Amino acid sequence: MSKGKISIDKHFIRNTAVDDRIFSAFVEHLGDVIYNGIYNPSHPQANEDGFRKDVIDLVKNLQLTGIRYPGGNYICSYNWEDTVGPAEERPVRADLAWQQTEPNTVGLAEFEKWTKAVGSSLIMAVNLSTRGAVDAANLVEYCNHPGGTYYSDLRRKHGHENPYGIKVWCVGNEVDGPWNIGTKRAEVYGWDAAEAAKAMRRIDKDIELVAVGSSGTQLPTYLEWDRVVLEHVYDSCDFISLHRYMGMPDIDNPSTYDQKDIGDYLELAGRLERNIKDVVAACDYVKGRKHSDKTMYISMDEYNVIDIIPDDEQNHQEKKLWETGPSGHSRGLSMKSTLLFGLSMLTLLRHSDRIRIACQSILINGGGLVMCEGNDDAWVNGSYYIFQHCSLYGRGKVLEEVQEGTLYNTKTCNDVSALDSVCIYHEDEQELDIFVVNKSGEQMDFTLTPAFFRELEPIEHLVVTAENPEAHNSAEHKDVIQSVSRNDIISKENRIQCKLDKYSWNVLRIKER
Repeated sequence: MSKGKISIDKHFIRNTAVDDRIFSAFVEHLGDVIYNGIYNPSHPQANEDGFRKDVIDLVKNLQLTGIRYPGGNYICSYNWEDTVGPAEERPVRADLAWQQTEPNTVGLAEFEKWTKAVGSSLIMAVNLSTRGAVDAANLVEYCNHPGGTYYSDLRRKHGHENPYGIKVWCVGNEVDGPWNIGTKRAEVYGWDAAEAAKAMRRIDKDIELVAVGSSGTQLPTYLEWDRVVLEHVYDSCDFISLHRYMGMPDIDNPSTYDQKDIGDYLELAGRLERNIKDVVAACDYVKGRKHSDKTMYISMDEYNVIDIIPDDEQNHQEKKLWETGPSGHSRGLSMKSTLLFGLSMLTLLRHSDRIRIACQSILINGGGLVMCEGNDDAWVNGSYYIFQHCSLYGRGKVLEEVQEGTLYNTKTCNDVSALDSVCIYHEDEQELDIFVVNKSGEQMDFTLTPAFFRELEPIEHLVVTAENPEAHNSAEHKDVIQSVSRNDIISKENRIQCKLDKYSWNVLRIKER
């Protein structure tokens, strides 16, 4: 049996609570995310707008704060004007990013309505790959200006009298990526982004802007891109973006770790942590260079894990070109990938002093939280429960902690701790929520030692696990990985003790008496 121990002190609590926008997601016009995903008028559970009610209900239960839209790489050839007005008058376009046919049936108004239906708000991206500052300002005018101008009155003519009031805007997407249509050099993008920010704020001075950070550690311009861009936008933007897909071969080269070693795979979370620290360092370097009092924050507006699929389960379908809503791979995330997703969320919470926005990507289908292909009932990946737990119980203040866990070695890492955790304190409710991952293949004897807390009373122990770390949910077997509630927390002499299953995600909910 492995061991894990956390020591916390009520005096060592961060002054600022976790920003609610960390519990956001990302939806893009990609594959069957929109068409044949959230929008499927022929589905038995489609509502009057063509959106699937079963998907709406599942997403609503996540309590998402924001949803980033419409891209992603899709934004590189995006003409927002194509997506407004009567749907039957909108042009059908060739999407250059994904080589799909875009009918524009789901446009700005439709997706904004869906966003409201799931209880969230829109985070909007503008095309700064193949369009410019005035185009971006025109979209802000259409969405946020009250009236009396061409684009605001056009919105009113389209049946939306009141402004959408979109608060957060992404000034482009992955403009440094060679896969992007309209790739730019850092100094070119930095200049364009600063000018776009100027124009957009002329329309609405209260918006918050996210500049494009480096798209990945695999690029030769990594971090130097961030530095150059920040030199241009430090005074005009509020965030620099960070994207990370753990396990993606282009980023985490398979030759740098053993894909068949679960411990090695889970340690990819450490690379995410290094990535965050790198970008923070670049921000603070530019802050120093500029003698600025402003702190640049991070919007991690795309993150997820890429499942390592056994060779005998690989889907070798050829890419479908110029379809609308082509289906992707429908296999659910394995339990080990679910754990890696949990470790990534712990990392976000741990660095919430600098990460103020985070969008799980992509919300629907693929490796998303919710799966809804074809006419089957919607189902969820194990990562759904982890995100839901964090969204429900992670909106408090982070407690600094000292961790001690059984150490072991993986194929490429030595002295790896079997334990990772984050403690969140809710002052008004006087509730303590401890998020814990047991990374080992053994049951863990876990202990929490608190200082300066009143007597602690257990509420519940939430667990996400599966007997086999390679197990996954599917349309046929929806509950292989699920969340269960247990009453097995022991409070003795104001210490909290509990047994944690092997390879498990846990939330220990405790209240002060």
